[in-house]
Amino acid sequence: MTRSIDRPAKTKALLAIAFVSSMLTAPPPALCKEQPTTAQSAIEVIVKNGQATPEEKALNLLQLANCYVTGRDSTILESQLKAGSRHNSNDGPFHNTARVDMALTHWAETGWPTNLAAPNGPGQPGQKANFIANYALADLAIEAATAQLSQAAKSPRVLTMYRIASNLSQITKNVKCAEACTKALNDGIQACEANKSVDSMQIKTIVSILKKMAYGLVPIQIADYKAPVPVHATAVEMKNFDECERLKLRAAALLDRLPAGDQDRRKAHRDLSLWYSQFGKNDKALKEKQELFKLVGVNDDSILYPQPGMCGHVVWWSVKKVDNSGDCGMG
Repeated sequence: MTRSIDRPAKTKALLAIAFVSSMLTAPPPALCKEQPTTAQSAIEVIVKNGQATPEEKALNLLQLANCYVTGRDSTILESQLKAGSRHNSNDGPFHNTARVDMALTHWAETGWPTNLAAPNGPGQPGQKANFIANYALADLAIEAATAQLSQAAKSPRVLTMYRIASNLSQITKNVKCAEACTKALNDGIQACEANKSVDSMQIKTIVSILKKMAYGLVPIQIADYKAPVPVHATAVEMKNFDECERLKLRAAALLDRLPAGDQDRRKAHRDLSLWYSQFGKNDKALKEKQELFKLVGVNDDSILYPQPGMCGHVVWWSVKKVDNSGDCGMG
């Protein structure tokens, strides 16, 4: 198992004290009704905010951690967070449930940078010291965020934030925190799988997490278009096949709770069929294809790939040839 960067508790404490001390000369935030003392760090202020929910606190802390690991200037964000001007219950993204869920899902699914300057990487001594300090502060923010998430109900939104926290912990090489987040994520997914009352939006959020976890094990993306040459998986990718397959099947099982006409449900079985084919698992590929045929009501391999429609659109699940001779009216 990969060992985490050695950060004794004393070192963390000294870094936190240094960070807090740097705030002593900062002017008090003008937007805060009950201004915190300048000796409080942004992390402490977020945690002690009695008006914010655990979810809101976790999001603020994760945003702060992300700022530290990417090396961006954190001054403005810290000031906003200390002033309590971001993501309060009656304001900000959390006031718009659909918007925040979409933003969180995008954040969790977006490829994480692999070229971040690590504390033990190349660079001048001063730069390395900054990286070490930033990563230590990121760890403090991530751990504070996970503590808040542990107090929240394991909703799909909270599970998405656990995945973000896990990703950030992997960047800082905090293996213990990453494993704790992954365990909480898996436990939460299993609880949602056992809950038959989750709605379609919750199902699709959980499915997106499972699919991303599967892709992390076997990075094969099933394209919508038909490749000119059949694609076959390499032997290297086979080592994670079983676990990846389990994740994909769990995602498909969740989507099977949705109506037969649901696009994501149909695509899940179509993609599984083509995915199995790449590994030479022809019996399993046939089973998934037949499941797709039942959902669509058509027994024809041509529906595995969409037809080009008008104005750049595509038409799925149609055997009848699409007529593109008309005018779409879009110029």
